[in-house]
Amino acid sequence: MSTVNQPVKEKTSFCREMEEKSHQPITSCYHCMKCAGGCPINFVMEHNNYEILRMIQLGEKDKVFTSNTPWLCVGCKTCAVRCPNGIDTSKVMDTIKMETIAEDKIPASHYNIKLFYELFLDSMKGFPVIGGEGRGYELGLMGLYKLCTGTYFADMDLGKEMTKRGKMPFLPHNALKRRKGEIKKIFQRAKEKKVR
Repeated sequence: MSTVNQPVKEKTSFCREMEEKSHQPITSCYHCMKCAGGCPINFVMEHNNYEILRMIQLGEKDKVFTSNTPWLCVGCKTCAVRCPNGIDTSKVMDTIKMETIAEDKIPASHYNIKLFYELFLDSMKGFPVIGGEGRGYELGLMGLYKLCTGTYFADMDLGKEMTKRGKMPFLPHNALKRRKGEIKKIFQRAKEKKVR
């Protein structure tokens, strides 16, 4: 039997927890599939957005935490715009990532995705080698990622092409002086909110 067609008698504790943490009405999802129909990367996801929501409704925590779907979500918000019930699935995906990290349940197959995710966040916070102050430094980010994963020459042709087209400049962007510290304040507020 498909996960989508299974009846739910009452809200599971996992569903309540995810609704509370994501601030999204997950139980409102009736699986119209509009989110999946608009998702630009659903072709590489193990489960579509609505399937993840259904697994949460059914309390299938292990399936949700081992799926690659949350880690591949780009947060484009297409699902949120298309959902007739106003569910922002990308917020649910972010919550799943945070919970998976907090519970240290990331499958080995998702390690590189998690690593890139963390390096990207560090680059926004102001990690000196890979950018900072809210401006990404793509070449630094990719260099550090390749160093951490040992995949030094993978995607070399793509990297050359991106550099040639100006998509991956050799030098980092200079942050505007008036914005100095704004991004650090955002991360600090997020950290304080998480502690509460």
